Amino acid sequence: MDKIIKKIQDYSQILLYRHVNPDMDAFGSQLGFYHFIKEHFPSKHVVLMGEFTSALAPMFINEEREDIRDEKSLGIVLDTANKERIDGDLSLCEYVIKIDHHIVVDSYGDINIEDVSASSCAQIVSLLFKEGGFMLNKEASRALYIGIIGDSNRFLYRSTGVKTFEAASYLLESGIDIEAIYQDMYLREEKDLNVTRFILNHYVKEGRIAYYVLKDEDLKELEISREEGSNYVNTLSNIKEFDIWMAITENTKDNNIRVSIRSRKTAINEVAAQFNGGGHALASGAKLSSFDELPELIKALKKAQECGC
Repeated sequence: MDKIIKKIQDYSQILLYRHVNPDMDAFGSQLGFYHFIKEHFPSKHVVLMGEFTSALAPMFINEEREDIRDEKSLGIVLDTANKERIDGDLSLCEYVIKIDHHIVVDSYGDINIEDVSASSCAQIVSLLFKEGGFMLNKEASRALYIGIIGDSNRFLYRSTGVKTFEAASYLLESGIDIEAIYQDMYLREEKDLNVTRFILNHYVKEGRIAYYVLKDEDLKELEISREEGSNYVNTLSNIKEFDIWMAITENTKDNNIRVSIRSRKTAINEVAAQFNGGGHALASGAKLSSFDELPELIKALKKAQECGC
């Protein structure tokens, strides 16, 4: 943390990055760092990089973002395993700090803080702040807490450990209202019942693999975005007969098919890597060029199941 603080002090402009198609941990760690710098280094010009069109964005930010100035910048990249997934132009930065919890594939930072055992990037960031002896305001703590809850699935995933609860306890010291946070995260609209009904009526089972497909016309009929369609992936979790479950959504914007893959015990990240993706052992993402590739993906997942990987 001392090295990070020294670099923050060295630069008047800090650019905060996270990965494309952000989840709660990506937003949470990015906004948590943002509020930390704004509170403890108020003279710094802090810019939130990346698109903020996701349905999750309003949970984290409701203010105008700063524009980039033409000056030397420090870049801090949160929750992003490799350069290709960074949302924003990293070449704008003279010095880069990477903080991440994914399997290490690209240590692209001048400082690389990589902990694959952590439940979330937000956990790593929280413990860095605790290590530095900083007290956080409610805005920073709320964002980081959401990040931890999102990636640990409310402390249910096996990546949850002593340090996860240590980080959560530290964040609670700021006085955040966790009941209000959970409502923001999980309170749903009536349209969600329609989406759930569609999934339960149309999911496909192949052996111990289950998945649902949302084509572009389905997304339009259900009045949800492509990103929102993937967020329902755990609708098929907690079913004893399913070892792996997936959300498969058509992405007309980028002309591909996005796949969110979850597993109870079979490691899926290496399979995801074969299909233009990656992630964690039990939670990964992939990209298909068309629905025609889906049988090959399922075949590879079944092979992983059979070998007990």
